[in-house]
Amino acid sequence: MPIREVRPAAPTRIEPSLGPLDAPRHAPPAPDGLPHFRAEPRQPGAGATHPARAPQRTPGAPWLRWLLLAVLLLLGVLLIAQHRAWFAQLLPSPQLDHVLDQGDRALAQGHLGDRHPPGARQFYQQAAQISGDNSRALAGLQAVGQAELMRAKAALAEHRLAAADVALKQAYALLGGGTELTTLQQQLARQRAQGVRLADLVAQAQQAYAAGRLTGAGSAAGWYLQVLQADPGNAVARHGLDQVAAALARQARQALASGDINGARRQVQQIATLMPSQADLPALQAELASSVRAAQQALTQKLAAAASLIAAGHITSPAGASALDLYQQVLQADPGNSAAQAGLAHVATALMVQAHAQADAGDFSAAQRLLDQAATLTPHSVELAAARARLAHARAQASAQPVQSGRPAPAAVPPAQRQQALALVQRAQAAAARGDFLLPPGASAFDLYRQALNLDGTSRAARAGLQALPQLAANATAQALHDGQLERAAVMLQNYAQLAPGAADVARFQHALGTAWLDLANRDLARGDHAAARSALAQAQRWAPDDARVQALAQGLGGD
Repeated sequence: MPIREVRPAAPTRIEPSLGPLDAPRHAPPAPDGLPHFRAEPRQPGAGATHPARAPQRTPGAPWLRWLLLAVLLLLGVLLIAQHRAWFAQLLPSPQLDHVLDQGDRALAQGHLGDRHPPGARQFYQQAAQISGDNSRALAGLQAVGQAELMRAKAALAEHRLAAADVALKQAYALLGGGTELTTLQQQLARQRAQGVRLADLVAQAQQAYAAGRLTGAGSAAGWYLQVLQADPGNAVARHGLDQVAAALARQARQALASGDINGARRQVQQIATLMPSQADLPALQAELASSVRAAQQALTQKLAAAASLIAAGHITSPAGASALDLYQQVLQADPGNSAAQAGLAHVATALMVQAHAQADAGDFSAAQRLLDQAATLTPHSVELAAARARLAHARAQASAQPVQSGRPAPAAVPPAQRQQALALVQRAQAAAARGDFLLPPGASAFDLYRQALNLDGTSRAARAGLQALPQLAANATAQALHDGQLERAAVMLQNYAQLAPGAADVARFQHALGTAWLDLANRDLARGDHAAARSALAQAQRWAPDDARVQALAQGLGGD
């Protein structure tokens, strides 16, 4: 069978054609010699015999998409412009971070930028300019404002008004107000007003110092203390008090040089009260103590010499060298010297003994002169009052008529006068029960008993009441000490010392009173009330100046 050569069919030319622009681009299927069918999707409600329709394309759809895209871009631009700072924070900025870091470091170091810019405030403000409303920069500026508030508060506490004013202005510029800022501004205004008043006080103090009024009412010390009471840290007032203390120290040394121990002691006590830390005070106290010891030795020698003169009968003569003269010299140097006060009582008693002798001899004028001299020494002595009553009674007897057996007949006291004397005695007893032993004048128990004796020299009730007054005063002193009424105890002790000059237990009461004041000073010191402690110590020094515990506390408070 002959073999036929099969040749491929000649290629059919495919003409290019433009299909739908949105049709998918793929090669047509290769011819396979079979009939071709195309299935069309059935449309709802359409018959199977309807021919398939090609999809319709909406005219102009690409332009709508481009328009939508342009609108979206415009909205994005507007959104970014409106919230530029927020978007800026999403993007890293090396310059902004560097400025903010500088602000944080300056704030941590307390370099706020008000004195030597740039500081934290300037750095945060620069950051805000770079990034608009940067939250970190705004928080930093708020922190700077709060730091300025704290600085203003500290300056006000130290009364640095200019610094407080600058800090408050910076805080107001950063914070814009607030309750705390308003409160500090009000405090600044009050301190400025007070500063004007304190300046007036300082001026008055300086004038008083120039006039030599160092202490007391209207003195330099008084004005300066008022300034320190309102402003404890006032440097001008403290310097002024230091000047006052230095002037008092000069006066104290002058008093020591002239032998005025009491004057020097007063000046030293004033220095210890005003300026206990005064640099010259310890040396001055040592000089005073040395002078006191030397003066005490001299006084002891004078007291011994005065006692010898009394024993020898040289009571008031010779002038300038009698027992009376020596005792008065001791009291001039030491007014509270109990031995000298007792010595004057002995002199007064000796004068009363002489007065009795002159009255018995009929020389009533001489007796009166002696009693008057004794009255200058112990004016409230019960013995002196009794001696005056006896002298008045003796004069009345001497003037009575007739004289029988060489002795005057006792003078009769009229009944009305006797009743007046009895009424005075009753009033005197009531005054003594109240503790009015020597005061008020004319209505005290002592004065009322004397008036009764002047009316009726024979009144036993008046004599007994008068003689009982010293013991009543001693009892009142002891009771006041027991009850802790130290001021009343001091008054009662003074009454007792005058009613019974030279009594042995006066010194004992004085020491007990000084000890009670010392105990009070220690209690005040334990409570931290140094002012009250110094006041109580001053009383302790008055009543028990030689007590070692009083001296120790005085040195302790002096260095406080």
